[in-house]
Amino acid sequence: MSLYAVIDIGTNTCNLLIANTLSGGMFETVYDRKLPVKMGRGGIHKDILLPDAIKRGLNALHSHSKTISEYGICKVNIVGTSALRGAVNRSEFLEKVKQLFEWDIEIIDGELEAELIFKGVRLSLPVNIGKYLILDIGGGSIEFILAKDNDIILKKSFNIGIARALETIQMSDPIFPSEIVAFEKWFDEPLRDFWTACDQHKPLTLIGCSGAFDTFMDIHEKALPDTKVRGVSDFPLNDFLNIHERLIKSDHKTRAKMEGMNEMRVEMIVIASVFTNLIIQRLSIKTILHTHNSLKEGVMDKFISKEI
Repeated sequence: MSLYAVIDIGTNTCNLLIANTLSGGMFETVYDRKLPVKMGRGGIHKDILLPDAIKRGLNALHSHSKTISEYGICKVNIVGTSALRGAVNRSEFLEKVKQLFEWDIEIIDGELEAELIFKGVRLSLPVNIGKYLILDIGGGSIEFILAKDNDIILKKSFNIGIARALETIQMSDPIFPSEIVAFEKWFDEPLRDFWTACDQHKPLTLIGCSGAFDTFMDIHEKALPDTKVRGVSDFPLNDFLNIHERLIKSDHKTRAKMEGMNEMRVEMIVIASVFTNLIIQRLSIKTILHTHNSLKEGVMDKFISKEI
């Protein structure tokens, strides 16, 4: 048995995936954990990592390093995304990680991030799924992958993540309708070429992966006991729309008490829902699927394929 570890340092969370290799270059998940880091808090629009963010990141890596040691793993691959790639002082964080853990972090660009998300998500999908749109909502960036079966039609990363949105537009508690309109306009403007591509290819299936979509699905599944699935699962459109209505009408205290709500998502989930609803309405999406697979599974797939 060969165990590998992948760490994905995102803007909101620091994620650890430990997997065991199977025949044919496949792998099975042994351990999967996400820790909040909020690397972009207070500095993402200034392109810097604040001292508190660096401390949170190091604390999360310390926790993950203990788990990796307990499993006796020496093969570790670490990637950093939006908050790290945009920070002019990221070398301070990278050097501390090297000093404390002897780990090197690969800072990946948005295009590679989107490609690896596709790899990870594709592992969970049926063979002949047809045309679909993958959506990964992050704190610093949002990735779209328009695809048909195993082929990418378009992949793109936009620096319009939820942490950036919340540092640009002030949100009331609960959110005002006028603020929803302002957020939708802020999201819409950078996506004009993307809208054009989607109007041409007309994807009717949206596949939400990881992050906010995990929380949407957790809220949904609380009403449907014993339905949790690790692969890909249906997310009825009307059920999402009902959750969206609940979220935009809720205040912070109410959201925190919602069954299925992840504590680290309470602050950002409203805007993630506003953005998802924008995509659904703008593209006339008919079907939503959810998968837990995303970037870290794509990194693991690539990592293992290089090692065997």
